[in-house]
Amino acid sequence: MSEIGIEIGANNYIGDVVRKYDFSNNALGGQFFIRRHINDGVSYRISAGIGKIKGVDDEAFDVFSANRAASFDGSFLMTDLLLEYHFLNYRNDKLQQFWSPYVFFGAGLYRMEGQDQDFNNYNTGMNFRIPVGVGVKLRLDRRWVLGISTSAIKTNSDLIDNVSANSPNIKNYRGGNPNDDDWMFNTSISLSYTFYKIVCWKPFF
Repeated sequence: MSEIGIEIGANNYIGDVVRKYDFSNNALGGQFFIRRHINDGVSYRISAGIGKIKGVDDEAFDVFSANRAASFDGSFLMTDLLLEYHFLNYRNDKLQQFWSPYVFFGAGLYRMEGQDQDFNNYNTGMNFRIPVGVGVKLRLDRRWVLGISTSAIKTNSDLIDNVSANSPNIKNYRGGNPNDDDWMFNTSISLSYTFYKIVCWKPFF
């Protein structure tokens, strides 16, 4: 059993520029994915997508942020391989179970290009990412599945916001902490279509 689908949602970020989750920094992103069911509880998913990401120093957070006044706005390309585990068998018509919570984790690659507050263009290069998340799936009918999920993504990079390339103690406080990687977050809704394998009857003779 396989699925194809699309996912649309909001990307967010925590790092040297933004140190707590801020809904005002939500930016649009989308993915196309293929999902394959290994059994009733486990599936894997291959996805590729594009998204926006941004951040602005919170001047109320501390005097260092107020003096730095850093910001960035960028976009990224990504691809992931995810393993999903469903707690309930929501695909069996006989059980009358039409929804299930699930967890997922995996690994992927991404590349981001951005522009900072001084209109300097930069990019992160190709980096490894590790998404971990939770969600809920709802079977609308035999073919269509609606999903809602949220995830935290370890970027393995401190260059998302372009303030960490220099020493933390440079003047104007424009540097960041080089020992603390940036994180991405994603909250999204998905819709997928299921393809069933049809077993044809074979005559004995």
